[in-house]
Amino acid sequence: MNLKHPARNLDKYPTNCFSPVYQQITNSFCANAGVNGSMPLQVLEGTERLIKEELVRCIWFGQHIKKNGLFTDDGLRLEVLSPGWWNSEGGPDFKHAEILLEGKGLIKGNVEVHVFSSDWIRHQHDKQSAYDTVCLHVALWNNSHGESMTNHCGQAIPQLTLSRYLDAELDELVELIDVESYLKGEKVNPGQCQAERENQDIDDQWIGRFLDCAGDERILQKAKRYERWLEKGPFEQVLYEAIMESLGYKNNKEPFLALASRVPLEDIRHTIPGDASARKKEKDMQALLLGTAGLLPQQRNEKTAYDRETAEYISDIEHAWNEIQKKMCRAALTKDDWNYAGIRPANFPERRIAAIANILSECSSLSIFRYLLSVLEKVEGYKEEHKIIKTFRDDIQSLFLSSYDPYWSYHYTWHGKKLTKPVKLLGKERASNIFINVIIPILLLYARKHNNTKIEKILHLTYRNYSPLPGTSVTNFMGNRIFGQPQVSKKIINSVRRQQGLYQIYKDFCENDNISCNKCALYLSMIEK
Repeated sequence: MNLKHPARNLDKYPTNCFSPVYQQITNSFCANAGVNGSMPLQVLEGTERLIKEELVRCIWFGQHIKKNGLFTDDGLRLEVLSPGWWNSEGGPDFKHAEILLEGKGLIKGNVEVHVFSSDWIRHQHDKQSAYDTVCLHVALWNNSHGESMTNHCGQAIPQLTLSRYLDAELDELVELIDVESYLKGEKVNPGQCQAERENQDIDDQWIGRFLDCAGDERILQKAKRYERWLEKGPFEQVLYEAIMESLGYKNNKEPFLALASRVPLEDIRHTIPGDASARKKEKDMQALLLGTAGLLPQQRNEKTAYDRETAEYISDIEHAWNEIQKKMCRAALTKDDWNYAGIRPANFPERRIAAIANILSECSSLSIFRYLLSVLEKVEGYKEEHKIIKTFRDDIQSLFLSSYDPYWSYHYTWHGKKLTKPVKLLGKERASNIFINVIIPILLLYARKHNNTKIEKILHLTYRNYSPLPGTSVTNFMGNRIFGQPQVSKKIINSVRRQQGLYQIYKDFCENDNISCNKCALYLSMIEK
């Protein structure tokens, strides 16, 4: 096999295990390239304030400017290689932009866009460290008459005034640009990979195989991360901590992980009587976890009047916590450790903690890992692939989806009114994310440490036949970046494996400020194909 350009042999690799071919492709090309690291308004004179910042962002992102002959406000020649990708969250407007600046060469960083240059100061970006990564300030009009801006560190940031370089009259651009489509992520500048795919008429099957390999690498990388965790604890503790981290999503990963570390499974077994009733176990578990998390009303000094059901529940939980505290010497987290901003009430930490408490209570010996092994043992005896996939997936996810609590299934908070219908403690999307991003890589790690190829085949069979998860800003960006048309993207991204491949390529290349677009392994593989 020609490993110098392994992309030529994608159809030669085995399809029933997690292949390292993506890593071989990436290493090969990176080594050769010397890379280290893996709204419409009629605009009239004097009415500039009618222009919204979103429109200016669209002008920049769509590069509706005369690209030749650009100069910064202090007179430096400027060429835009990439305007960056649209940032829908906090911080600079565009991330990972690439520009060529006279006297400085290639510069990579973030771009901040405003209607007026003075908005940089008005928004206090000069005092915010989050904007120290900005390599270019773009304004439609320069009303401050300055040639540059300064960041939090006092460093000068070059500035470009767009009004001098628009490729059409501003009122025409207002009519032309569909702001909403940009905000929804439908407008993405095509990557060099998309241009090469069209120029060479690369078939969908080849791209699909490349994404399959990248998707395998995504799981292998996660397995390596969890392998490092194994140095500090056994498989069941690693799985427990990884699930807890996933329950925190992006807002509360750290406190959930800290909670799992402060209340390890071994301590839970010493604290929660194994012969207690199911409901007693659940309440004690909730008390233990909610108390250690610092989320009980008594820990917040709340003196709110509660309805009878809530008052009784709080009394039971806090009484149990007061007893448990006598057996433990671990310091509790505080309410300041938890982040509620931008979180739907259904996903508040209290409900997710109740969910994991009840899930653990339902498992023999309080071990989710042992439950997973029992499911694997059952499906190992099946011969039909569809039966293996369905049983393995459904049996494991049912553990998370069937979690029910007589109090938290009907409440979002301690203070809210009781819901008329129960709401799942964990939704299907979160359960699927745990299954793909936690359970599969940890079980793969287990299989390889025990030389069990049969388990790996079951994992890979399920992975490559698992339907894609709901799209995210990253997958939408990558789908548009590579394929341009949503229908083409949906046709090729037909499994979670390929979807994960998009994440891997994004992480390795699109998000990597050390690698330009023409050094991406996907693009180079198309050339060498």
